[in-house]
Amino acid sequence: MGVLERVFFQEYVMVQLGVDLPVQGSDYHEIHRDYRPLFSDQIVTPLYALAVNFPLVEVTAENGPFQMARGTHILPREEGLRKIATGEIPMESFYMELGDAMIRTPLALHRGSPNRTNQPRPMAVMGYAMHWLHTPKVDLTLQRDYYESLPEKLRQMIRCQVVEQLPKEKVETYVNFKY
Repeated sequence: MGVLERVFFQEYVMVQLGVDLPVQGSDYHEIHRDYRPLFSDQIVTPLYALAVNFPLVEVTAENGPFQMARGTHILPREEGLRKIATGEIPMESFYMELGDAMIRTPLALHRGSPNRTNQPRPMAVMGYAMHWLHTPKVDLTLQRDYYESLPEKLRQMIRCQVVEQLPKEKVETYVNFKY
């Protein structure tokens, strides 16, 4: 939280809480951004969102590390993709141990990589954005009794739908805008 408060100079909210869970047989994700630039691809976007990843198991080359191309958050998407394709900017794999956390800009081009083991590789992902950003991409639902048990400061920081009871079976809807 201290890092987030130093990065965001105004109110921010948590807009996403999920788990990325590649299993054996998974493949590379398409290289993408999680958000689009605020204005256009031709104007460098100020930081308005962050993602925090932390693994629930050790992340190795075999079980599907997160891959990212550094510096692509300030490039137009097509230029970044071209530089990745030519090898000018490499896709780097990020290996992590339990207790590690990765704080990243969701504007950097990235992808998930295949899990070649017989064990799932869970990675928790929390998304934060400036309080004024509203996006249809996220869906955070909390049960009322749990939500009301949270400290007031935390309730104010979470943008979510509060329901009486979570559905027994819910299909996750993930809108892929291919930014």
